[in-house]
Amino acid sequence: METTCRRQGSSNRSISKQEIRCNMSDGTDYISYLPSEVLLHIFYFLPLKYWVIMSLVSKQWKYLWTQISILNLDEDELVTNMIRKTIPRPSCTMFPNHHNRYQRLQHALHAARRQFAAMVNRILLFHSGCTIENFRLACRHGTQEAYGPMVDKWVQFCMTSNIIELEFNFSSGMPQSYYNRDGLVVRRDTYFQPYALPRHAFEPKILKILNLNFCKFEASSFGTFRSLQRLSLIHVEILDCSIGDLVSKCSALEDLSMKHCFQPDKFFICGQELKIKSFCLVHCMTENWAKFPIDITTPDLLTLTIVGSYLMSTSVKRATKLLDVRVDIAQGFADHAQGNFLASLLLDLYHCPTIALSSCCLQVLPIGDGLRRLMQLPLQNLKHIRLKLRSVKEELPGISCLLRSSPKLERLYLNVDMPLEVEWDAYLDMIPHVFEFEAQSYWESQSEPPIPCLQNCLKKVNIYGFTGKSIEMEMIKYLLENAIVLEKLNVYYYGLHPAASGQQHLNYKWVQFRNLVSLMTLPKARSQARVKMSRLRDAVILC
Repeated sequence: METTCRRQGSSNRSISKQEIRCNMSDGTDYISYLPSEVLLHIFYFLPLKYWVIMSLVSKQWKYLWTQISILNLDEDELVTNMIRKTIPRPSCTMFPNHHNRYQRLQHALHAARRQFAAMVNRILLFHSGCTIENFRLACRHGTQEAYGPMVDKWVQFCMTSNIIELEFNFSSGMPQSYYNRDGLVVRRDTYFQPYALPRHAFEPKILKILNLNFCKFEASSFGTFRSLQRLSLIHVEILDCSIGDLVSKCSALEDLSMKHCFQPDKFFICGQELKIKSFCLVHCMTENWAKFPIDITTPDLLTLTIVGSYLMSTSVKRATKLLDVRVDIAQGFADHAQGNFLASLLLDLYHCPTIALSSCCLQVLPIGDGLRRLMQLPLQNLKHIRLKLRSVKEELPGISCLLRSSPKLERLYLNVDMPLEVEWDAYLDMIPHVFEFEAQSYWESQSEPPIPCLQNCLKKVNIYGFTGKSIEMEMIKYLLENAIVLEKLNVYYYGLHPAASGQQHLNYKWVQFRNLVSLMTLPKARSQARVKMSRLRDAVILC
């Protein structure tokens, strides 16, 4: 496939090794004799502004920048550079008072933004009909902008051109500084309305990757995206349709990522099969609430990520090819229904060999009917578990529940974070009886009946962020005493900040030495099991 556009003025001459040696000896500029393909490959590593500069240096390179197949048009970066050239070095005589300074900077800002718009128009004109590998347009859209109406034309050009990877970023979350030198700052106003994509039946031919940031659209107005393989939506508002309607327009779509998006109430309810292989859902919500039901059928799904504040009825059917699942719910209080929802989801994903859960998931999992259902239908294919812990006792029944329902578990990864408890105190009359125990003696009560995976399969345990708390030591003690086939138990602790005093470092080393002695003296079910303790900086966190 041709990925660059060729125009007159490009050099196709070749140069021999002998000519290069001669040119090097007599000081001749032999770089100008390089073929245009070699020059383009070298220049691809330079930002766009250097392409424009090079076009002014040599007649041979005058139109070289028009052959760029990787375009990054970032308003913030380009406008800032233009303003700095307009006002290279402020002085006291340049701005006799604050009002004149403000006017001068505002004038420079508007002039730079007009230049940016003209440059975008010129680049798009020269690349009309070309095949572009990667095109990124980042501008802060607003109805009062001088080039506001041009944005629609830019979008239509890109959506109808031969572009392989396309990104539109209209983010406008905070005021933006365009020029900041010696205390002189020009700031943009904040626009809170996302850019509305034009209602047009776009049907790009070769577009494979599409990234949209801070915009809204009606998917029903779009045409088909036959070649699209990856779709990423960030701060995007979907005004109509469901996930099925959206994916049906992208027959080759494999990767769908949605972060901080707004969608209709029943967007994730779909009766048809979705062909996506990777699905990432991070902090999405409807117009009125941060939770919504999910009911999809994904026979080709390989990875699933659900991150948010709440979990509603969630069903992922026929996900028989799943390899990795991450569920991270971080609500401030625990609803008893959350345990049932999470258990239902895990049972739908019983084919998956790797699952990662957050602390809140562990705290709600054993309440309601979730524990009973998991015990009746164990996760037979689950081999790796990654858990994010907060070192609170309400996590212990959830950990035990997962271990008992995973008879073939081989590896357990625990990432200990700062304590954050679910607000059970607000529901004193509703606290489940499963939490009525003493943390110090909990694991002693779990010895009978034995946990199958500890008897037969669990070979490796990694604990990150170890602090030496009693709740951590008791769990490690239980694992060492009951894991009959355990081979390695790696414990990683945080190091002190470099700014800490020498005495603080000495005291901290003494604490870690006592923790190490305590770990080494714990009884082990398998004498060959190795226990290792080291600083966290030397480990790769998998949780």
